[in-house]
Amino acid sequence: MQSLPIDGLFYIGLGTIFLVTALLGFGIKRLTKHGMTGFYVLLATSLSLFFWLLLWFQEATRALFMGTIPWLFNLFFGTVLYLIFVGISFLLLKRQPRHT
Repeated sequence: MQSLPIDGLFYIGLGTIFLVTALLGFGIKRLTKHGMTGFYVLLATSLSLFFWLLLWFQEATRALFMGTIPWLFNLFFGTVLYLIFVGISFLLLKRQPRHT
């Protein structure tokens, strides 16, 4: 049985963080009826989990002796994906429903 490479696990973890925190943020928005409250919860939980994922990735790549360039590329690309996720979540959660 072949296992996934560390960078593959990094992106799976990133996707899991996106899914879990999006569900949490939209659930809070539905409960409180305030989009920004849901966004703040989403931002706090996703940021803390993202930093934990970065620390895990650093330790895992250190143990496997991954090169500097692939490590930096994965960190940069993961950060760009995270910022896109936060931006889209902000736009979706701040949107007010229209009452006609």
